[in-house]
Amino acid sequence: MHFAYRGFTHHQSRRCFTFWGIEQRNPAIVFSIEIDLPLLSQNRIAVQDVPMFCADLLTTASLAGPEFLNKFRNYRILEEDLRPLLIDREKRAAEKAMRRSPRKPVQKPASASNIQLASRVQAQ
Repeated sequence: MHFAYRGFTHHQSRRCFTFWGIEQRNPAIVFSIEIDLPLLSQNRIAVQDVPMFCADLLTTASLAGPEFLNKFRNYRILEEDLRPLLIDREKRAAEKAMRRSPRKPVQKPASASNIQLASRVQAQ
């Protein structure tokens, strides 16, 4: 099964994302996944990232079997559902920090050096 994002609705502090589950020779199944916006704010997750996160949830559930997928027909995301996303974000940040090479401080040239930091224009 693959999933097509159909849009969202917004009511008070909740956003509901709608997906169609599409299989060959079967009618589309509607999946509705709701999330509280304060939960996103608390975990510093951009609203724009949620549709992809929901699609990943649906794909993972689909691979696990129909009994796992059925719970997402009308589902509300909980804080524990966000843990894999947060762990992945921390892992990427740590990898990025490890790749970063330390910068060498810029040093002034020695007084015996013939390098000049600024040139002066002489009036003619």
